[in-house]
Amino acid sequence: MERPTTLVTGANGYTGSMLCQYLARKGVPTRAMYYGPDGKPDFSHENLELVPGDVRNRGDIEKALGGIEIVHHLAALYRPVNVTNRDYEDVNIGGTRNMLELSAEAGVKRFVHCSTIGVHGHVENPPGPETAPIKPDDYYQETKYEGEVLARTLGPELGLKVAVIRPAAIYGSREKRFLKLAQLIKSRRFMMFGSGRVLYHWIHIDDLCWAFEECGKNEAAVGQTYIIADDGAIYLNDVLRIYGEAMGVEPPKMRWPLWMLMIPSTMVEFACKPFGINPPLHRRRCEWFWSTRAFDVSKAKTELGYQPKVKVEDGLVDMIRSYEEAGWL
Repeated sequence: MERPTTLVTGANGYTGSMLCQYLARKGVPTRAMYYGPDGKPDFSHENLELVPGDVRNRGDIEKALGGIEIVHHLAALYRPVNVTNRDYEDVNIGGTRNMLELSAEAGVKRFVHCSTIGVHGHVENPPGPETAPIKPDDYYQETKYEGEVLARTLGPELGLKVAVIRPAAIYGSREKRFLKLAQLIKSRRFMMFGSGRVLYHWIHIDDLCWAFEECGKNEAAVGQTYIIADDGAIYLNDVLRIYGEAMGVEPPKMRWPLWMLMIPSTMVEFACKPFGINPPLHRRRCEWFWSTRAFDVSKAKTELGYQPKVKVEDGLVDMIRSYEEAGWL
């Protein structure tokens, strides 16, 4: 293969792995940096080079940046609740600083930073644009926002052309984040808390990969932040209906009050934290039942020509089918 010109960090994760493969298939010589302790990714392509690396280790980063012109920085510590706040800071803020500083030294031409719509928290007046209030719900989201602020401020100071993407809920073929929901609905063990009239916004991995590629080459993206999501959010009740229809089961009709989930989840989380145990039930899981996530993607459409191609109704069914093909359901 040609010498890689694009680096993707976080290649162990779902989004990072899919972006690496997307770019490679399009003929982009890509270097995928993965976190060694999590194991080497099991994908390959003639346009893809896999290298281990830790964003906290500047030596690893320097090696990975050789010959690179475009960096897609996706590596992050994503929400295990049995880690300390310092761990989040070291990866999501410190790791971003390392990437920015060493990318500038290496002569990188474009730096695309992956944040999250979670930085907005509950959206009071949906659909929320990029200028909607910043109200992170947890320390993961707080450190992700600090990381994106660092990218927008330090990057230009160092001479980097930076773009920031805030993805909605990322889904697609074999994305395991939503597998548990499918398993619970299929087994009729899922319990719905609250009314279900809460908006949730998705982004299919194929459309998100397009946005990353575009932000890596479009001059309009320099210095900008974009929410990347589907054309519109859907209610949780509709999510359950789509899941149920795809698997041939009736979605749950019973609705339980939110306090019945909030109280035990808080107790379990605090009981497990001193022992470093990842709790089976925690407050973050409750957000899905009450927090409105609905966003305006008009800025990305106007400035980047973004047009999501995958309809969420079709994409969710395809994801369910991928679970079945993998033998997970």
